[in-house]
Amino acid sequence: MSPSRQAFSTLEPAVPLAAGGSPDRPTLVIAATSARLLAEAARASGFEVIAIDVFGDVDTRAAARTWMPLGIPGRLAPEEGRLVAALRQCATPPRPVGWIAGSGFESAPGLLATGAGVLPLLGNLPGTVTQVRDPDDFFAALHRLGIPAPEISLALPADPVGWLFKDAHACGGWHIRPAGRAPAGRGPGAYFQREEAGTAMSALFLANGASALIIGFARQIVAPLGRRPYVYRGCVGPVTLPPPHAGQVANAVSALTRHYGLRGLNGIDFLFGADGIRVLELNPRPTASLALFNDVLAGGLLAAHVDACLHGHLPAADALSPSTRVRGSEVVFAPRRGRVTPALADWLAAQADCHDLPAAGTPVARHDPMCSITCEGSAPEEVRARLSARCEAILSQLNRAAPT
Repeated sequence: MSPSRQAFSTLEPAVPLAAGGSPDRPTLVIAATSARLLAEAARASGFEVIAIDVFGDVDTRAAARTWMPLGIPGRLAPEEGRLVAALRQCATPPRPVGWIAGSGFESAPGLLATGAGVLPLLGNLPGTVTQVRDPDDFFAALHRLGIPAPEISLALPADPVGWLFKDAHACGGWHIRPAGRAPAGRGPGAYFQREEAGTAMSALFLANGASALIIGFARQIVAPLGRRPYVYRGCVGPVTLPPPHAGQVANAVSALTRHYGLRGLNGIDFLFGADGIRVLELNPRPTASLALFNDVLAGGLLAAHVDACLHGHLPAADALSPSTRVRGSEVVFAPRRGRVTPALADWLAAQADCHDLPAAGTPVARHDPMCSITCEGSAPEEVRARLSARCEAILSQLNRAAPT
């Protein structure tokens, strides 16, 4: 799980925010470490939004009718008391359709069950998430289903060279390191995986418990950050796979959907190489690649997510209209410790391609996520180059901004 810049304030719960809300539109509650992407997608799908998250970023609040804090300032993990209190406040009439859990619950699947007892959870059942996040269960399921994956071990290999340490209860790649540097106190999600070559990719898919529809493939941007060698920084897509390999992914997605009864939007991470695919991870929730694909379906993917969860409906494959443009999204990490000045907050807000905007006064530690950027192009390589150039430009501005 990644470090986190602190929520910039402890604003009172249920702060009304977005203008132009309509009482005639159904309401969705979004709870996540950072709710901005899902909040914007829900709004684009015709929902009023209540956002519950850690950061309280400027554009998260702009997309939501109401914002509530999910965590304690300075901590990334959801705080049970705050989540339950917020959901109970949301559950008063007129009741929302339900709540969607985004990132941040990987280490607290029990919190999903607690929240589901307050307001309907629109997504995978808490027990399903627990199973998927158990490395012994998940990789045993891959083996039984004939889905290729790198070799794993729950114990430190006798020769750790060529092995990685991972934590299934974390996200974003912050936990991944060479096996020889595995932490002494390892939690229940800890495991070791043999390192293999290949291109890091993902597939976003929609499921109804029995069938699944792949929305699109993305190439992941994974790079070192400090001593962490495999930090997730963003994604580019849509990208295409050769038909045999795309078929491998589709078969894996279908088999996992049936095995776990997956519902709604999910993501699968895999390595792609000349000899095929190797599945790395299943994210049983809407993933960051939603930023690349949200408009491929009329009505938006969050509306389809809700429909799949509540009614078991999946759109027909020919209802998808993939963009002819390639999109990309990348996180910019703070180069040093400081506090967001009013001038820097205004500068970031003025950049049309910047998102997850911190407010003035937000404290930031070195390597905390500062913001994210998006761009478009005609090919993945072009988009990747544009993202790199914009990251450099923003980092240059951050380096010029004097910390306070």
